Amino acid sequence: MPAPELLRRVLPRGEFSRNVLTLVAGTGIAQVIVVVSSPIVTRLYTPADYGLYSVATSIMTILIAVTCLRYEFAVLLPATDETAANVVALALLVNLGMSMASFVFLGLAGASILTLLSAAAVGPYVLLVTLGQLGGGAAGTLVNWAVRTKTFSEIAAFRLIQAVALVTVQVGLGVVGLGSAGLMLGDVTGRISGSSRLARSAWRTNAAAFRRVSRAGIAAAARRYRWFPTFSSPSALMNALGLEVPLLSVVAFYGAANGGRYALADRACAIPLTLVAAAVGQVYLAEVARNARDQPAAVRGLFLRTTRSLARMAIGPAILLAALGPLLAGPVFGPNWSETGLFVAILAPMYFVAFVTAATGDTLYVVERLDLQLVREVVRLVLLGGAVPLAAASGLSATGAIVLLSAAGCLNYSLYGLISWYAIVAAPRRSRPTGEAPAAADPVATHADGDDAAGIP
Repeated sequence: MPAPELLRRVLPRGEFSRNVLTLVAGTGIAQVIVVVSSPIVTRLYTPADYGLYSVATSIMTILIAVTCLRYEFAVLLPATDETAANVVALALLVNLGMSMASFVFLGLAGASILTLLSAAAVGPYVLLVTLGQLGGGAAGTLVNWAVRTKTFSEIAAFRLIQAVALVTVQVGLGVVGLGSAGLMLGDVTGRISGSSRLARSAWRTNAAAFRRVSRAGIAAAARRYRWFPTFSSPSALMNALGLEVPLLSVVAFYGAANGGRYALADRACAIPLTLVAAAVGQVYLAEVARNARDQPAAVRGLFLRTTRSLARMAIGPAILLAALGPLLAGPVFGPNWSETGLFVAILAPMYFVAFVTAATGDTLYVVERLDLQLVREVVRLVLLGGAVPLAAASGLSATGAIVLLSAAGCLNYSLYGLISWYAIVAAPRRSRPTGEAPAAADPVATHADGDDAAGIP
């Protein structure tokens, strides 16, 4: 059955399903471009090249997670577009300042950090890492504005432009033998490409709101949504560390080549997350934010329907992925990558659970349970961050380390979903955190609840 028809059958009906299909169409084409290019890329670059590149992108991802101090995730909250436009301006200004600070920090301490990670060869590319951070922060903010305004077709186009830019640069520079630097340049180009389209779309449709951005409005937005940098930034940092530390640990304990094979397996397993779960999550977030403002009782039903739909959708592909991965990896990616197929089979159960719980994970933003988000990310960091070092300390092989990581991930993402459900059930009984002014008393917003989007857990 074609994927769009399958989605129509399992997803909730109406506008929700249409918006998901719009995102899946654009993101799906983008993923096809990346997937089709993968056998070319893996023959132009070695596993060690890919491992070093993955270290750089992991550092980039960690920086992007906090580059706006999470103010970008407050874009959906304000009741008026004028207030939301001030939040966008705030997020972009913070992103610029944090990117500049990262450049200085990595210039001073980056070499020591990379040496500890057995990735000293990445050292000359600090500027690329911080450019990727700047582009990623800007893109994330503009995507969240598009989610707020439900211009999902613009997000789909943005994903497509990103994929074309990434593949074109990586393949072109791989042909001339640039090594891991070619992969990094392609990644950074992909991150910043397409952002101008999102910016033009936002201005074209909401110019009046952006013209009313002011220093006073930006300052008021920073005060109103101060809980995002206070609580959500530490959570986001731990979230990113929990996701990226496994790869960094594999490189540090088992070498760049094993790190490259793991990174490719991780990317293959994550495709359904980026294709379907992330699209569902963006639409779910827009719907649940509206429900939290207008009809809070509907949040439970939306959460359960979305979770059940994703579980039914994922079980078959997860089994196929585990069965076919070891058979196809060598012929598809080349003889240097055959072990990647075994890693794919081992990681498939973890990614099944992640797929089911990822789309609804940002419910905690909507019900403003940033305290629970912090707890959830601590659990993730302990489980996923500790698995590979524990395996290495126990004398396990690289394959054994991936087995332990997958088991830890299954436990983590199960808890992830349970914590989201608990937050929804407990929300009506929860009082506002001490010290937070009611929204009506704040000049920036007229609503207390709401939220914005996030990334893949």
